[in-house]
Amino acid sequence: MGDSWRLGIDIGGTFTDLTILDNQNGKLWGVKTPTVSQDPAQGIANGLALLKERGIKPQDIHYFVHGTTIGLNTLLQRRGEAIALIVTEGFRDLLALQRLRLPIPYDFRSRLPEPLVPRERVFAVKERMLHDGTVHTSLDLDSLDQAIRGAVDSGVSGVVVCFLHSYKNPQHEQLAVQRIREIAPQLGVNASSALWPQMREYERAAMTSVNLYIQPNVQRYFETLRERLNKEGVQTQPFITQSNGGIMDIGTAAQAPVRTLFSGPAAGVIGAVQAAKSADIANVITFDMGGTSADISIIEGGEPTFTQTNQLAGMPIMLPSVSMYSVGAGGGSFAWIDNGGLLKVGPESVGSSPGPACYGTGERAALTDAFLLCGYLNPGRFAAGHVQLFPERSAQAIRPIAEHLGTDERMAADRMIQVAVANMYAELSAVMEQHGFDPREFSLLAFGGGGPVTANFLAEEIQAQSVLVPPNPGTLCALGALSADFAYDAVLSLQQRFDEYPSDSLTREFDVLAEQARQWLDQQQVEGLEGITLHYSMDARYSGQAFEIELPLESSMLEDGNSERIVTAFHELHHRQYGHSDPFAVLELINLRVRLAGHTIKPRIASISEATDQIQPSGTRRIIYGGTEYTADVYARTELRAGHRLEGPAIVEQDDTTVLVLNGWYGVTDRSGNLILKRKEVRG
Repeated sequence: MGDSWRLGIDIGGTFTDLTILDNQNGKLWGVKTPTVSQDPAQGIANGLALLKERGIKPQDIHYFVHGTTIGLNTLLQRRGEAIALIVTEGFRDLLALQRLRLPIPYDFRSRLPEPLVPRERVFAVKERMLHDGTVHTSLDLDSLDQAIRGAVDSGVSGVVVCFLHSYKNPQHEQLAVQRIREIAPQLGVNASSALWPQMREYERAAMTSVNLYIQPNVQRYFETLRERLNKEGVQTQPFITQSNGGIMDIGTAAQAPVRTLFSGPAAGVIGAVQAAKSADIANVITFDMGGTSADISIIEGGEPTFTQTNQLAGMPIMLPSVSMYSVGAGGGSFAWIDNGGLLKVGPESVGSSPGPACYGTGERAALTDAFLLCGYLNPGRFAAGHVQLFPERSAQAIRPIAEHLGTDERMAADRMIQVAVANMYAELSAVMEQHGFDPREFSLLAFGGGGPVTANFLAEEIQAQSVLVPPNPGTLCALGALSADFAYDAVLSLQQRFDEYPSDSLTREFDVLAEQARQWLDQQQVEGLEGITLHYSMDARYSGQAFEIELPLESSMLEDGNSERIVTAFHELHHRQYGHSDPFAVLELINLRVRLAGHTIKPRIASISEATDQIQPSGTRRIIYGGTEYTADVYARTELRAGHRLEGPAIVEQDDTTVLVLNGWYGVTDRSGNLILKRKEVRG
């Protein structure tokens, strides 16, 4: 064993995943342990204990990256702190009005989410900044002091400040923050312009409110994490994964926890990028199925896709993040019968506690119970044998559903899986159609504990080219955390006609944003980076449009006199996305963006040895799917060598997941240890 380790951790709803890398030989290990919902740091401690059993001492861990769901769960469960909001006079109903759109346009009973800050804790202040950053009305200190006293009297723990057009000129917000700290130093305070200086007042106010709402819980967890790691002997400073697929130090994450809301799934996509590269596959649909949900993302040309705005619990999160979409059920999603008598699966989940019925503590029939009864899972070695499964409990939980359907428990379990896959297919198809992607040009990359069990079903439905299962799919999010770069996004809002904006000003503004990004990297307390990369882009639209699209820019396009190249590139992008463009329309520049990546040392993917003979199954198992029973050969993933081919139906067992290969498909192992599932050729 080496004496220097790099550790990546991802805490999911059901399992806490750990991936450990030996710095000396590049060897990777992955372990899973049940998530401790009430004390997530204890789940990490339990994982470290498993590593100790393998001879890995905590004091020898010199690099530690952690994906957290504390902020996400705080928001979803509405368990954050009471906060107040100070706004420009006349904008007190900013959070209540939102965008005046029904969440579901065809459902008149659908309602907008309740604001995190009720109207009685929103205070208006006399001040006004114009859209170009000039002061129309100076900040009235008497009005501000009255608002601060009102916030203190309401018993809040913190105050958000969001003034009109502060993204253009933050002076009034800065003065307000300074005044709050003088009068009420006990209050936490967040200014919207400091968190993310981009136009659109409602989105900026909502996101800053989310940040302050979840911040105390996240900070308490980080403090607990530090103490627990110290107690366990881990002496290195933790880094935290971000929604944009990058990482940051724990101090930065404590100040901007809103940047961590999608960190776990984003880390999984980064791990998927590495896996796809190792298999030399450029276009993949990532399929991350855990205990509570299944998420997809698109990797095109070897690069993840990004979005500038996300929605969470009905609220806009106006920060760049890896594009992800929820496509249905997870292993803990339970079955139920709706009022019309139809079988449904999800979206609610039993989580890790009480868990599926087969865990021995739950009573609801979850997808994991269906997998077990259909023969896909080995009850004696689930999660490397750390979790014992009880098939009789699964049968007992599924029996009422079977009686309703007029069949036996195994057939009812099969129908549960069919329903879950149908839901995933419908939602995945909608995403692919929306972006104009043909799924037949993509491979499905399966990871998470449940992804490899389900992926072959989904690939069959969408006619994907193949299914790629990396060597450690159950802990790929943790591997992605280890592979992630330090990443920072900087933005400048302009809202100006492009033909009136001097090209030298464009270059100058990008230089300012790039320097801001470099300063952030200097503060991250990181050593041993393998260089940095800067990516430039702009948000632009045709004049009169309501929303903009992001246009990537090459550095050569920012040189003086190259404005025509930018305009031409925008027309081409608009046509590619919407099927039309207008070369005679005026272009409007909305935002400039710079993304910095500080490249970390990537885990080396070791080659596995070539097969010298045909792989032999370790046994067989009766399985059922699609209403038909099959005899499936069972293989151990650790026995597979490069070039080994196995015919479906088959089951491949490993510590962190199980791979199901359907009839009519076969699996082959490549030099990087990836298992690639392909359709058998039909000979006529």
